[in-house]
Amino acid sequence: MDLIQTYSEPELVLLLQQRSQTAFSYLYDHYTGALHTVILSIVGEEELANDVLQEVFVKIWRQMSSYDASKGRLFTWMLNIARNAAIDMVRS
Repeated sequence: MDLIQTYSEPELVLLLQQRSQTAFSYLYDHYTGALHTVILSIVGEEELANDVLQEVFVKIWRQMSSYDASKGRLFTWMLNIARNAAIDMVRS
């Protein structure tokens, strides 16, 4: 029987900043649906939304060191990245 790993937000942030692949997989599994929904509502096309979502997770991975918990929750930070990427895609 497999145990399901859960993280508090501070634990998750710390592990992501330490480049933990396991934590990133957890992040992806738990936030893909919400971010995809927001992106799709902006771009309006499933295939395009999937492309933007992939770019968003790459940005999150690359920019994780710039996340500042004192400025807001992790989800809000990721949501802003997703929203901005979707808007940029529509504009281009």
